[in-house]
Amino acid sequence: MVYTASKTNSLPVPTEPGVLSIRATRTTAELNMPVFVPWKNCKLVYAYAITSTVVATADLELDLELNAASGTEIMTITVPTASSAVGDITEATFTDATAGENLDRDDTARDAVNIEIGAHASGAGAADVFMYFEIDS
Repeated sequence: MVYTASKTNSLPVPTEPGVLSIRATRTTAELNMPVFVPWKNCKLVYAYAITSTVVATADLELDLELNAASGTEIMTITVPTASSAVGDITEATFTDATAGENLDRDDTARDAVNIEIGAHASGAGAADVFMYFEIDS
């Protein structure tokens, strides 16, 4: 059975901010994980990562991109090896804030945020990424 959400348009984002999260685990190959936005007319306003597995050998690079792998980069998070204790928080910095605007579940060009997880030979490191969305006015 495939789950299909009922779509009510009375509130684009039911509470502000709307929050989505995902576990980003590094491997020896670059990974791309799309996170689909369940709302209409919203924007990505803030993101951070909480270290869940120690990043011991090289910084963990997480790029938040518009819609798909190699999409326009909205934000980036760099979890440094120097402060990668489990539970540490690393905030995202904007690369292109306008790319995170006008997100909409019904627009296939703007319905997801892709999390690109940089690769490393050790494959070690993971973080829980939290993304905050607000209504785009």
